[in-house]
Amino acid sequence: MNKLNEKVMAIKSLDWLIELIADIGLSVLQVIIAGVTIKILTSFIRKSLMLNNKFTERKRQTLSEVLASVVKYTVWFIAICSVLTNFGVNVTSLIAVAGVGSVAIGFGAQSLVQDIITGMFILFEDQFGVGDIITVDRLTGTVESIGLRSTKIRSADGDLHIIPNGIIKIVTNMSKEFNRATIDIGVAYEENIDRVISIMKDEVELIFKNKMIEGLIASPKVLGIIDLADSSVIIRILADTEIGENWQVEREIRRFIKKRFDKENINIPYPKRIVEIVENKRKEV
Repeated sequence: MNKLNEKVMAIKSLDWLIELIADIGLSVLQVIIAGVTIKILTSFIRKSLMLNNKFTERKRQTLSEVLASVVKYTVWFIAICSVLTNFGVNVTSLIAVAGVGSVAIGFGAQSLVQDIITGMFILFEDQFGVGDIITVDRLTGTVESIGLRSTKIRSADGDLHIIPNGIIKIVTNMSKEFNRATIDIGVAYEENIDRVISIMKDEVELIFKNKMIEGLIASPKVLGIIDLADSSVIIRILADTEIGENWQVEREIRRFIKKRFDKENINIPYPKRIVEIVENKRKEV
């Protein structure tokens, strides 16, 4: 009788082991299917957005990042629930408990909720997109990704800044329609200012007419004198440029103005100091 019981127990143990191996194998298969499904859906989303002419390239990249993120989390959630079901876990009860717990957690995770809500408004209002150059909280850089919780921007020095969406209050977007280059040129007080302004206007017109600088979308404007500094008269030039070309245009306009000043013998100022010596003579009695 004891031997019979041992054999029964052995058979049951073997059945349990086979069932466990089958559940593990099924779970691994479900994880693999989830990974493949994410890749297929992500690829489909990107191709669909590429074929949609209603969206700009910037908008396509932004939507692609966000939708891919949503697909990834949704598919993985379904896959995890399926794996837990394989091992006898009551997923319905687990979700119900998680729903009750999420209410309590929500009170302690208000910042996370704020991040998600702000992220949704950023996307729906199209405040900025992937590839835009923006300034947030005195941090300037190129947007690399936008999520429902955070935004990543990379600055000119290569640093990656991860900013929670909830703290984004004021955004300066430098990638809307056009940029504007601002160039301040200083000339010596001894120069004929009317002649200098006339030469500068002539030079910027030649630059635009002959397409000497890439990125200009309109002829630069010489505004005139904006400041009488300690050792120079400051003249400002404004130029509308293509997105992201303003800094390059500023450098090039300064270069051409410098060459024209050299040709016209116009002096670029340098710091000067006038020292007046007052001789103190005492009266002799």
